[in-house]
Amino acid sequence: MKEGRIASAFAQMSDRERTLVIGGGSLVLVGVVVVAGLLVSRKVAAMEEQVAANAESLSAVLDAAPKYLESRREEKAIDEQLTQAAGTSLQSTLLAIAKDVKFERKFGADATQEARLSDFVKFSNATEILADLTQKKKRRKRRKKKKKKKKGEKQVFLATIEVVFDRVPDSALFQFLEKVETHKQPMFSVSLDISRESPNHEHFRAKLKVGQFRYGGLDQ
Repeated sequence: MKEGRIASAFAQMSDRERTLVIGGGSLVLVGVVVVAGLLVSRKVAAMEEQVAANAESLSAVLDAAPKYLESRREEKAIDEQLTQAAGTSLQSTLLAIAKDVKFERKFGADATQEARLSDFVKFSNATEILADLTQKKKRRKRRKKKKKKKKGEKQVFLATIEVVFDRVPDSALFQFLEKVETHKQPMFSVSLDISRESPNHEHFRAKLKVGQFRYGGLDQ
């Protein structure tokens, strides 16, 4: 019914009125289309900018991925080393290395006998202290409360022990030091003191302090 009234009213209009109505309606329609086009254009431009930003972020992530994966592999390797080191005492590890070092020991002018370096070794002053692996900051007047250890958090300790050899040849000492430096459980020399112990300068006395980082909780 409503459409019929509109048609009847339109039929009763003069040609000029009809032209004005049609023209006005056309202008309104064009205006709506233009506004809609502008809104769509802005939306598309915003989406294009977002896509470009996402693409840039994705590119940055892909560029950083190899370094991140390499860092994760290194962290995993270090974790395995610290866990493995905590499985045995530092003294046991060093004693096993000394057993692998053999040398010819002279008796008299011509007599020799094969000996193991482990037969001439003594251990002392084994320690295990919490390792401070963070940079020390300047002390403030107010002391902050100590952070509580989180459940399941592993703490790294520095284990050290002194190794003393008496009357051994330099070749055996060098073999021992090389094996310590290249061992699968990373260790390092903290200090080394070597002195000659025989008139013919064939035997030496060595005092070596060895250190190793490990997860704590085990006695030496």
